[in-house]
Amino acid sequence: MKTKKSYVTISELVGKFKKFYPDLSASKIRFLESMGLIEPKRTPGKYRIFTKEDILKINFILKMQKQYYLPLSAIKEKISSIDFKLNTEDKDILKQLKLNIYDPSLDYKQKNEFIPVYELTRRYKLDQSFINELTENNIVSFEEIEGQYFLRSSDMEIIKIVMEFSKFGIHSKHLRFFENFSTRESSFIQQIVFPVLMSGSSDAFKKAGEIAAEMEELISRFRLLMVKRQNKLFLEKYK
Repeated sequence: MKTKKSYVTISELVGKFKKFYPDLSASKIRFLESMGLIEPKRTPGKYRIFTKEDILKINFILKMQKQYYLPLSAIKEKISSIDFKLNTEDKDILKQLKLNIYDPSLDYKQKNEFIPVYELTRRYKLDQSFINELTENNIVSFEEIEGQYFLRSSDMEIIKIVMEFSKFGIHSKHLRFFENFSTRESSFIQQIVFPVLMSGSSDAFKKAGEIAAEMEELISRFRLLMVKRQNKLFLEKYK
């Protein structure tokens, strides 16, 4: 069964909107972004992706231009105003565009894989500056869905460790280099796991997950021993 996506690509978006706005192009969408009217998210490969809210906002912008001849500056001012509220419940345009988009927030409610950021800050009494540092230094990342930010529950342990580091005067910016380590180690594991995923076996995904977990444990133990070894050599110099 084909999985429904929670987003569309820029080419899919333009293709669907062409019926209503024949002059629309990918460059026009990118221009709207450069003007600060929309803020599409990016994939790890830096490709733009558009959620239901993005689509509704773009439709609103294009409608204001086409029907009321409003300049983008006036539309931006309206969108940025305090009393502006996008009608995310209006699914009429989505039906007309025949976009097969589902609401990811339903999954968040059904599965305990994500937690709202506001709940995180309230529960652990975290400052917004601390949260900002985490994201700016790529320690964790948040998902913005329907105007609300979520954190993967599996990343909660990372935040707890960062909080422990702070006792030593070590902050998110000091830990950024770990991202390079984790990326390299993950790539190492992926090279081992990928052939298993491509094997075509009915339980390929399960096997790949088991191998990845075992490799993670081995790398973690090996790294710890190597770090301990280097620290021991360092301390022995000052006996």
